[in-house]
Amino acid sequence: MDVVAWSTHLGPGHAKALGVTPVSKRELLTTSDVVTLHVRLSPRTVGLIGTRELALMRPDALLINTSRAPVVDEEALPAALHTGTLGGAALDVHFTEPLPTDSPWRDAPRTVLTPRLGYVTADAYEIFYRDALGDILAYAAGEPVRLLTP
Repeated sequence: MDVVAWSTHLGPGHAKALGVTPVSKRELLTTSDVVTLHVRLSPRTVGLIGTRELALMRPDALLINTSRAPVVDEEALPAALHTGTLGGAALDVHFTEPLPTDSPWRDAPRTVLTPRLGYVTADAYEIFYRDALGDILAYAAGEPVRLLTP
């Protein structure tokens, strides 16, 4: 599998270390079979994928969003699915959670909808539990770690 990536912060050295080929956003969208989104929600990423970006994608391409719902335009994605300009979408993030029973997403063609499962991995849980135990032990020893300061 040829893995390509785009980010405004992805330099050639970092891309090589990750084992990916850096490409432009346009090239990523026009050539990829599957586009997965891995970004934090910020003013820079809201609407990152909209009507224009979806139109660049191949009609058999898949868009997967496990980041945050506002990264993809809420009206543009279902429109692309209903018109057939996009092959399919998989989402585990939604503007309203849990997904209402009358949500138009429930009738959207070629979609896989899940309830926020993207973080559920053995590696993630290992970190969660290891850090929680470390926090408890450090607190009990009178040396708390990862303190929050207002």
